[in-house]
Amino acid sequence: MLKFIMLFLALIINVNLSIFANPSVNHAIQEGEEIAIENVEHGHHADTSMLFFIILAVFIGVSTRHLLKKLPIPFTALLLIIGIVLGSFSRLGYFETWGSLDVSFVKDSLYNAAHIDPHLLLYLFLPILIFEAAFAMDFHTFKKTAANSIILAVPGILVALVLTALIVVGIDYFDIGLEGWANWSLALMFGAVISATDPVAVVALLKELGASKKLGTTIEGESLLNDGTAIVIFMVFFGALTGEADSMNGVLKFLIVSFGGTAIGLVMGWLCVKWLSRIYTDAMVEITLVVGAAYLTFYLAEHFFHVSGVLALVSLGLILGGPGRSSISPKVEHFMHEFWELAGFIANCIIFLIVGLVISQRTQFTASDFVILAIIYIGIHVVRALVIAMFFPIMKNAGYGMTKKEGVVVWYGALRGAIGLALALIVANIDPNDLVSSMGVTVTQAVEIKEEFLFLIAGTVTLTLLVNATTIKMIIEKLGLLKLSESKIQMRASVNHYLRTAGEKKISRSQQDRYLKKANWDVVASYLPPDSDVVVGSEIEDMTIAELRKRLLEKEKSSYWHQFKEGMLLGKAIPSLTEGINYLLDQNGSDSLSHRKDLEDLWQIPGWVKRISKNKLFKKLRHRMAVNSLSISYDAAIGFVIAQDECLSLLSSMARNENVEMEILKTLEEEINANKIAGQAFIRNLRSDYPNIYEALSTERAIRTLLDYEEKTVERLQKKGRIDVSEAGSFLQDIAERRKQMDSK
Repeated sequence: MLKFIMLFLALIINVNLSIFANPSVNHAIQEGEEIAIENVEHGHHADTSMLFFIILAVFIGVSTRHLLKKLPIPFTALLLIIGIVLGSFSRLGYFETWGSLDVSFVKDSLYNAAHIDPHLLLYLFLPILIFEAAFAMDFHTFKKTAANSIILAVPGILVALVLTALIVVGIDYFDIGLEGWANWSLALMFGAVISATDPVAVVALLKELGASKKLGTTIEGESLLNDGTAIVIFMVFFGALTGEADSMNGVLKFLIVSFGGTAIGLVMGWLCVKWLSRIYTDAMVEITLVVGAAYLTFYLAEHFFHVSGVLALVSLGLILGGPGRSSISPKVEHFMHEFWELAGFIANCIIFLIVGLVISQRTQFTASDFVILAIIYIGIHVVRALVIAMFFPIMKNAGYGMTKKEGVVVWYGALRGAIGLALALIVANIDPNDLVSSMGVTVTQAVEIKEEFLFLIAGTVTLTLLVNATTIKMIIEKLGLLKLSESKIQMRASVNHYLRTAGEKKISRSQQDRYLKKANWDVVASYLPPDSDVVVGSEIEDMTIAELRKRLLEKEKSSYWHQFKEGMLLGKAIPSLTEGINYLLDQNGSDSLSHRKDLEDLWQIPGWVKRISKNKLFKKLRHRMAVNSLSISYDAAIGFVIAQDECLSLLSSMARNENVEMEILKTLEEEINANKIAGQAFIRNLRSDYPNIYEALSTERAIRTLLDYEEKTVERLQKKGRIDVSEAGSFLQDIAERRKQMDSK
């Protein structure tokens, strides 16, 4: 893990040093402000102030997460506040000298961070944030919520930017402020930028509170998609203002950029999955490959093909985190997710501190600007409410659907963040003369427009993070979205009762320990979970069986991934097995556990296998083709039976330790046994009808079992100290070579 952290930081440092090594770049960023960096001017060495800022940002992020986690303020909002405070102190001259200590280097670091090239901000950090969010998203849940996310991200954002543009033009028209903004290209571009949402704080809070996964996925899915939409629309109007627009129809360009980006992500995802499937347990290679693929995908889309890099990254992340997840080696898959979570954490630390510094150091404003900011802040919420109300009749029936209470959270949780600010910084760097020629304003007005644009976006980002993000927990609680069902309360009470009973037994055994006999057992007992009455009533029997079904389905799903990680289940069999579980979970436990039509289709012997089995020509070739065709079904059937046995064991544990009615347990046992019989029937029919194919399949599974056992034995010997790390690596490499040899046959 340390190597990957250093690699990530080195990438950031090297790119930033190339930007800030030349003092003339700093002078070009903002006229009238100069920072003299003595070492750079004399050519001694490159400016390392950005390296210091990165180190500072990481430590601020770690300290904030560790020391301030009890504050009722989201992590990203705290970073923003700290960034604003640091930037304000620097702007007021507090980072010059502390006594005899020269701390101007801190001021240089904060200045360079606040004046970072916005394109660098997008190209360096956007791939991390977008890919990490898409990769960590539950693929099945996203598919079911994608319709609502697309509605909000495409027609929704189009309506929002038009309504926002009307507000901006209206402010100018009624002489409230924003003189010169009555230009539709500028107003619509502003609407696109301010409509780019960043729900990092809200999604994290929803996960922490245990709110509905579908709600969090809808919000995050919309953000991923509307970031792509907003950037595409922004570039269309940005080109019109700077004179770089091409002659292509705007709608056609939008379609080409959107679908082109998605296509590049899908192609890169397919290539990456194919490559990963040929690598066996090499964490360095697999993680580095995925990191490189994320950045290469973004660069190919944005720089070479001029299509949406955001949508390309979303497609790539969804493929690798969904259908392609099983192509990652079992022992690397968990590490892969941890690495991207860490990369996202570091990126957020740096980005939100930069956001705070930009707000405090680069925004220029007057008292009247705050009145306009208040109008814009209220206006975007009114616009958001109108958009959701307009499309709600469709969204409430699409996919998982959307309730009115969930609609309120989607409305209020649309925070603004780093993407919008990066786009605003691009506008702030426009040559004023370009605005003079395209908008017909004076140079002074052009400069004021740029400053107002940055201030309004930065102010909106600040308000949504400090107001919406900090109060949304209260709104969620008031709406009752965290309220547990009666059956869920009963199940939790049952588990709590089991924990207390098990703890009491542990205390009883510990009292016999000669080293613990003198312990104050009354004090020890006070740390047991509080007792609760578990009452099973017939009036909630249906809800209880639904909750038990969901627990058993989750157990079955975890069994498949455990078998995969243990090398007992082929990765290709995972999607077919988990899809049926996801369908049943969507029914909220109302369907029988044995309702598995997808598995019945999987276990049908293909007709062509039956035909070629009677053909005597090309005997070896047709045998190999049949084996390849049935290998997934065979492996899935065995994994399915093993999972059903584990579910039966869980059911037995419930019968012993939880207060569940015997009639319910009997019903669930019959459903599980029906599944088990179906899987065993397929294996039995395959063995009797196609003995040669069955022999080949069972031989391959036996070889995998042997190699997995050897691998675990080597790891066990290493832990016991009988062999060192290098020797273990040599043995594991030999096992991997034999595994490749088996796969190539």
